[in-house]
Amino acid sequence: PLPHMQVVKDLVPDLTNFYAQHASIQPWLKTVSPEPAKEWLQSHEDREKLDGLYECILCACCSTSCPSYWWNGDRYLGPATLLQAYRWLIDSRDEATGERLDNLEDPFRLYRCHTIMNCAQTCPKGLNPAKAIAEIKKMMVERRV
Repeated sequence: PLPHMQVVKDLVPDLTNFYAQHASIQPWLKTVSPEPAKEWLQSHEDREKLDGLYECILCACCSTSCPSYWWNGDRYLGPATLLQAYRWLIDSRDEATGERLDNLEDPFRLYRCHTIMNCAQTCPKGLNPAKAIAEIKKMMVERRV
């Protein structure tokens, strides 16, 4: 059902590694500030920055269409996970940007993307993981300057 994935049975792929990679980016709000009484507020502008990121349904279509993920699926996080990582990196309510970028600083976790764009072409939601990956790479460069 999904290329380059082990099949559990019939049309059920083994997504164990895919979900473990997703968990490795710690996809939740991380803060040091005291928790507000009701909810974390966000401006409309900050919320709009998340459009095209939070809609990901983690179907793995983008990751399984990526040649880099085929050959390095054990070390390269893949488009879906990196799209989610970017979602948390730019969330104005999150206070762990440096920690999140440190987690991605590795020759394989992020940098195996060669901008082939299969991920953007196969996404059933019309999202663009390659753009998110490019933005993460840009953030990595900017923090060094």
